[in-house]
Amino acid sequence: MTASKLLLALGLLLSSPLLAAASSNSTGTVTITTWNLNWLTADKANGQQRADVPSRVASDYRALASVLNEISPDILAFQEVADPQSIGKVIPLNQYRIEFSSRKTQSNKGPWPQFVGFAIRKGIDYRRHPDLHQLDIWGNQYLRYGIDISLYPDGKNELRLLAVHLKSGCYSNRHRNKNCTVLKKQFEVLKNWIAKRQEQQQSFIILGDFNRRLANKGDKFWTALTAELSSAPTLATNGITSQCRSQVYNKRKRQWEVRQYPGFIDHFIVGSRIQKKNTTEVPFSEYLYTEQQLKQYQLSDHCPLSIMLQL
Repeated sequence: MTASKLLLALGLLLSSPLLAAASSNSTGTVTITTWNLNWLTADKANGQQRADVPSRVASDYRALASVLNEISPDILAFQEVADPQSIGKVIPLNQYRIEFSSRKTQSNKGPWPQFVGFAIRKGIDYRRHPDLHQLDIWGNQYLRYGIDISLYPDGKNELRLLAVHLKSGCYSNRHRNKNCTVLKKQFEVLKNWIAKRQEQQQSFIILGDFNRRLANKGDKFWTALTAELSSAPTLATNGITSQCRSQVYNKRKRQWEVRQYPGFIDHFIVGSRIQKKNTTEVPFSEYLYTEQQLKQYQLSDHCPLSIMLQL
């Protein structure tokens, strides 16, 4: 990854021995990335194209693939992907194994359901756990499930990863609406999941699109999430300002435009067991689109975020 494409911060503390000798990655590190791919589909949503769904052409998919190739993640947590055929236009399926959430494939809302999933580099051992379907608090498969895996599941370096895409529309404390009621219940589900991991003495990271600026000072949802746990997790984006400029659909103007949002809504929540083992600081990075990429291609309204774990 080139320096011009990355914003590096050393605010995330992770353990060097956490994943020792557990990966085929010859560089001695594991890169974990999260990226919301903004309605990624390969077939114009089966003819149900909407104005706010990107209408991508072959060059756009190649540009997205180039971004992933430059980051070269060992683990990619993705959001808003239609199916394996779609993610296969961005990430080489001969190099990665794909796990999709088990949410139903039909929907009466939008062009198609937005799926959460993982792409795991071949050669990395993992185990799939049941999806965290409790995030669909209504129980009607309207809300997105969390997808739950363990890396290196049969050794002392096991790492539990939960990828999520939570309810939108309640981005900060100033929002008070029905979406906030839903999001609050989803955070209660996450808190229960964290408590279970702590009870089982497991290292964990929750990553993905939380649709919430959790790093804002005094954020109520972050405070509630971390209160009364046996030990508080760390937010990797804390103290960092996002520099991401991306293409966003302006519903009022009915057009696409380049915008920079005020704060991260994608995050890594890092379990305290990882913090306690820390011996070195490990970079957090935000991939920044170039002006040329923003002008020429339909990419995503999110920039990829990554952390690198030393082996």
